[in-house]
Amino acid sequence: MPSIPGDKIEFPSRVAESRSARYAFDVPFEQVTSATIRGFDAYWRGKSAQGRLPSRDDIDPAEIKPLLPHIILLNVEWDPFRCRVRLRGTQVETLRPKGKHQYLDQATTYDPGRREDFIAEMRFFATQQRPAFARDYLTTSYGVVRDIWAGIWPLSSDGARVDMLVVIEDLAGTDQETPD
Repeated sequence: MPSIPGDKIEFPSRVAESRSARYAFDVPFEQVTSATIRGFDAYWRGKSAQGRLPSRDDIDPAEIKPLLPHIILLNVEWDPFRCRVRLRGTQVETLRPKGKHQYLDQATTYDPGRREDFIAEMRFFATQQRPAFARDYLTTSYGVVRDIWAGIWPLSSDGARVDMLVVIEDLAGTDQETPD
């Protein structure tokens, strides 16, 4: 598992299906070009009050309806640290390979070597208690490699301890109708 030095991680380049893809973690928000991620970030910040993290109850699906297909909700468990998939939006469900397991550490659909990266990221987000952004790639359920922007935002029932993560994957340039 990669170490988490300070508050910045950059994982090495990966090769997927003969395509070199640069993976950048904890990308500065100013570099994020995804309107979907920028939109949810503004919404999440509007729900943060007096230094407290928003809760799941603060997030109203009716207020973010266009973003729902891109959202993954993860429940965070702390002892031991694990993330359980609670919900996957319709676009994510369509394009991500199907898995049988609800916990990230049990999933078998990751590209080789990626499981540890994802688990380290989720721990980072939960402990840092702040949003973070990544430039990544995804091998879709159609076997096509697509570039994506990802954003992860913490939620907390008590305003302090993270118990849920909102993940948005903007599958840049991916069209559900024509995945190739």
